[in-house]
Amino acid sequence: MYTQQAAPMMPSHPADDVCTVCLGKLTLHSLTVAELFSNHSEELKHIATVHSEMFVYAHENAAFGALLRRTVNTIDGRPIHFLCSFLYPGRNLHKLSGSDLIYDLAEYATRHSQRVFLLGAAAASNDGAMEALRARYPGIQIDGYSPPFCSNIEDPEWNKAILNRIATFAPTHLVVCFGPVKQEMWISRNADYLFQVGVRCAYGLGGTLDFVSGRKKRAPRWIQHIGAEWLFRVFTEPGRVGRTAKMFKMPYFAFRFYQRKIEFVRTVSVSPAVSNANES
Repeated sequence: MYTQQAAPMMPSHPADDVCTVCLGKLTLHSLTVAELFSNHSEELKHIATVHSEMFVYAHENAAFGALLRRTVNTIDGRPIHFLCSFLYPGRNLHKLSGSDLIYDLAEYATRHSQRVFLLGAAAASNDGAMEALRARYPGIQIDGYSPPFCSNIEDPEWNKAILNRIATFAPTHLVVCFGPVKQEMWISRNADYLFQVGVRCAYGLGGTLDFVSGRKKRAPRWIQHIGAEWLFRVFTEPGRVGRTAKMFKMPYFAFRFYQRKIEFVRTVSVSPAVSNANES
């Protein structure tokens, strides 16, 4: 759950509005990376990078929707960013996808001597991502584990092997790449234990390790900029067609449950100040 923190700020995106906005039934956060990666509360901070597909899942699956109302949700992907910008004109909302966030996290963790654990993806992607991040951020303290596929996140033996590996390394940051919904549900189920073994922030980052390792290619920058990365992935990964089609339901849910609400968050050195604005 997101708790407003009073912490020294070193924003890497100073021009972005630091705020939360309401889209459909969800609250989305536009934060600096320093705010996103710090946690001074007494519970795990669970960060979900919400793209169009996840947004639709949250409105079709009551349990998943309830979970995302307790997490810190970043704006992932141009389509959802375009819609937020349309509904909140004049606001410079920060888009932060998982495939970009991983590099900000690696830099932040290296600078603060904090450990990062990569969980999930195929073994080649997990190992390749660690190798790529070590090369790019010398001195980073990083480990990972690619567990065998398991459709049941409650399987005791499967979970025991995972949690033992995490506990042994004792990371501050845990990146979970089981795919949307499954990764968020797993983090939520294990949040208390993860916090006990030292994890302070956990992130559901889907297929990010495939991109970091180079096993899959991201769309060119100009395609990302015009909001057509989803189309690029349809052509390069035909198996995603059914999943990608869900994104077209996003405007329907956004307007069906429309409420215009923005909360500005300001962090100062002594005490935090929050101002609320309900706009009609």
